[in-house]
Amino acid sequence: MDDNARAIPWHVKNYRRNLVDMHIEAWDELFMASFDPQAYVDALVKGNVSCAMVYANSHAGYCYWPSPSGNMHPGLKGRDIFGEITRLCHERGIDVILYYSVIYDNWVYDGEPLWRLRRADGTTSREDGKGGVGSRYGLICPNAEDYRTFTDRQLKSLAERYRFESVFFDMTFWPAVCYCDHCQRRWADKGMGFMPRVIDWNDARWNAFQTAREDWLNEFAFFCTDAIKRYKPGVTVNHQFSSITQGWVRGVTEKHTDACDYVGGDFYAGATEQSLICKLFRSLTGSFEFHTTRCTDLSDHTTMKSPEHIELQSRIALAHGGAFLFIDAIDPEGTLNPDIYDRLSVILKGFQAYEPYIGGELIADAAILFDMNSKIDPADNGKHVTEGSGSVPHIDAVIGAAKALKESHIPYTVIGARNLKDAINKYRVIIVPDAIRLPDEAANDLRAYVNAGGRMYASGRTGLTNLRDVLGIDQHIGETAEPLTYMAPSSGAEILMSGASAKYPLTILSAQQLVKPLPGTTTLAAITLPYTNPSDPSRFSSIHSNPPGIPTEYPALLIRSQGAGRTIWAAGSIERRGERAHMDTFVDLVKALLYTMPSVPSVVVEAPPAVEAVCFRQEDGVLVNVLNVQPALPPVTAYGVKISVNLKNSKCVEKVVLLPEGQDVPFEEVPFEEIPSEKYGRYVSFEARPLRLFDMYKIITTESTGGTQC
Repeated sequence: MDDNARAIPWHVKNYRRNLVDMHIEAWDELFMASFDPQAYVDALVKGNVSCAMVYANSHAGYCYWPSPSGNMHPGLKGRDIFGEITRLCHERGIDVILYYSVIYDNWVYDGEPLWRLRRADGTTSREDGKGGVGSRYGLICPNAEDYRTFTDRQLKSLAERYRFESVFFDMTFWPAVCYCDHCQRRWADKGMGFMPRVIDWNDARWNAFQTAREDWLNEFAFFCTDAIKRYKPGVTVNHQFSSITQGWVRGVTEKHTDACDYVGGDFYAGATEQSLICKLFRSLTGSFEFHTTRCTDLSDHTTMKSPEHIELQSRIALAHGGAFLFIDAIDPEGTLNPDIYDRLSVILKGFQAYEPYIGGELIADAAILFDMNSKIDPADNGKHVTEGSGSVPHIDAVIGAAKALKESHIPYTVIGARNLKDAINKYRVIIVPDAIRLPDEAANDLRAYVNAGGRMYASGRTGLTNLRDVLGIDQHIGETAEPLTYMAPSSGAEILMSGASAKYPLTILSAQQLVKPLPGTTTLAAITLPYTNPSDPSRFSSIHSNPPGIPTEYPALLIRSQGAGRTIWAAGSIERRGERAHMDTFVDLVKALLYTMPSVPSVVVEAPPAVEAVCFRQEDGVLVNVLNVQPALPPVTAYGVKISVNLKNSKCVEKVVLLPEGQDVPFEEVPFEEIPSEKYGRYVSFEARPLRLFDMYKIITTESTGGTQC
């Protein structure tokens, strides 16, 4: 192996991964008694797996190696199956990720009552408060000092005994808000009185409490990372990151990535959400892995997803340059269904053929900011900590924005707040959907971005405390009492609002923010209220609906030139609704920012909304990954898909090829003026072959010579 190959971390070029869930109890002597490490690894080889995530322990708390704590699974009768599996994997050229469950540990829960996570009512996870069992999962508080000592001892044993390339720490999040003695002592050290039990995002003490929870969790993540790297230098670490899309209770923020060499996690939502997550993960750490079950979800042991479903999920990860990890589950007695690996082999062999071409810089004209501090709902204010709704308006708006951009073929990505520092000259527009708790540092980065010439769309409660000047807001007055409102376009602005008018304004299924605009800011639409407050059932205008009836002078849409840039602010999150009228309005507003600059789309896709092109600039051209994402599978083949990529007049096109076959594809170079409504640049344009589910193309370019343009 040459020095360059050695310098590339293992996880950057290893894409076909597997995990077999082994959360098996021990009350039956047959449980895990039939486990065969050779059959396990043979299945991986049959499935064309290049990396195995292997259980060292489980949520049940039992270990699969001779643990120094004595909690080895009794069904194994002393067999070291973790050691056997890892040895056999390495003999077959399969990299190993050690799986280690933290916080979720029934064995520790049963044996160490003082380490348990304790809810606000004093109960623990396996108590229902009425003398019965509340949950299958025994939850431990990461602030328990002796639990950390226990974890350190286990990790030391694993590091000293075995060879593995990486560690995946599962469940590194808060399952609930903990009020155990360990947490109370840590909070008391801050000198802020009793731990608060009522949610109030307007209260400094409550916000300080949430910040402390996030810091404690991050400290525990670093404790685990530092421990394993101390005992085995050079190993990589990945903490469970799927909880990033869950609410504030989990305590997971962007700081979580600091304890990771790359990120990954398991997800079970739709294709739009997977595409969004892959983009976010890539922006956070570059290399990433996407986990999902081969069954419909974790609760189902036998109902396998269709081959098309698994293939699509694997190809979405592939299209974004990420690893795909499929999750199987062991039978309680310790056996696997080998037929599953025959089926998956076909999918992963197809995946493998594309691996040599993965890489490059994602092409994105727009970036959606996923603000990990805004995973809250102000409607929970005043509720007891155990009664929060779990609703996250910011995430709903992020998903709506992603869906609208994807279906409108605007090349986009999803970023975290830390990506804002290098956003200038990288993204033409940044979208900040209802970022309720936008940090001051992020607001300052956005201000610098706009002043330097960037464009920004913001909605709802974004920046009402720290970004008003950029958004054109002089004063934030409050919000409408009505939970259903309207946006009525100003004269001439109807074209931006999908046919809405003053008489028939655009419906917003939420309250809107009431503001007074700064001088020099233009109002594109005003808030209209229904005749009566829909929350009052005693008085209405129409018994089924709430028609618009009260025009106001409060702005619903503001546009402002700020520094060298421009912003549009919406008083309610249009993008959250998901109806065609709302998606079209949101996209038209983004385009009003995006394509009024002396610039043009990086990629133009002529295709149905279900088709997405994910493109990467590479040293020798542009990689074009084309997905056909439809709700019903297998998908209907898409015909006549045409893709045009802006080369910025810098390279000569040698050819366009279909990968991995290398088959030449006819193409033409199209001046910008031939593309409707655009004026600048030069595209290479080609028609894709009939698209079943996924195809990969490469536009191969060379440097122009002799000082002439191609």
